[in-house]
Amino acid sequence: MADFKTHVSFGSYAGFIFSIFTYMLEWVTNIYFVVLIFFATIIGSILPDMDSDSGLPVKVIFGLYAYFTAAITIFYLNELDASIYFKIFLPAASFVFINTTLLKFFKKQTIHRGIFHSVPALFILFFVILLIADTTHLKTIEKFVLALSFTVGYFSHLFLDEIYSINMFTKRSRSRSQSKKKFSLKKYLKKNFSFKRSFGTALELGFRQRRKYPAIIAYIVLVVLFYFSYPILLKIIKVL
Repeated sequence: MADFKTHVSFGSYAGFIFSIFTYMLEWVTNIYFVVLIFFATIIGSILPDMDSDSGLPVKVIFGLYAYFTAAITIFYLNELDASIYFKIFLPAASFVFINTTLLKFFKKQTIHRGIFHSVPALFILFFVILLIADTTHLKTIEKFVLALSFTVGYFSHLFLDEIYSINMFTKRSRSRSQSKKKFSLKKYLKKNFSFKRSFGTALELGFRQRRKYPAIIAYIVLVVLFYFSYPILLKIIKVL
C-alpha cells in the first residue's frame, strides 16, 4: 500500500484538479474558498488511515479533536459563568480523556484496512461534512462542494491503495517463439500482472473482515445520515 507521503502527494494533485474544476464550473467563485477546497481534499486523503494504530492521521485527528473539545468546553463554561476551578479542570480533563482513554478505545475497536477503508465510510464522510456545513452560512452549492472535496480526497486514498495492491509487469521475459504467438489480452494480464492479498480491501462494501458488526453499524449510520441530509440534497439538486 502507499505510504503517508504518497497519499498526501496524490491528494494534493486531486485537490488541485478538483478545485480548478469547481472554479471553472463556477460552483465556487471565491478564491479563498477554492484554497479551502484544495486543503480539504488533502485532509480527506489521509482520513482512511485513522484505523492505523501507528499512523500519523489518527494522532493528528484526535489531537485536533481534543483541542476543539477543550475550546468548546471553555466557551460554554464562560456562557454559564462557571467557577474558575471548573474552567480549568473540565477542559483539561476532556483533553486528557480524548488523547488517552478515547484514543485507546478507538485503536482497540478498529483494525487497519477495516471499515474506514470501505465505500460506506466514503459516503458517511460526505453526509457528515454536508450536515456540518449546513449549520454555516455558506451557499448551498458551497456546502455541497466542501463535502465533496473531503470525499474526493478520501476516494483518492482508497483508489491509490488499490493501485498499490497490483504488481505490474512481474514477468517481463519473453522468448522469441512466444512473441510470434497471437496476442491474447487475458494471457497478457495473467502473465504481467499479479495481485497482492490486500487487493480489494479498500474499495469494498465493508463485509470482508471477520467482524461484521462494524459494517452493519456503518450502514445503519449511513441510512440515518441520508435521512437527515435528504432536504439538503434536494436543494443541491435544484441548484445543479
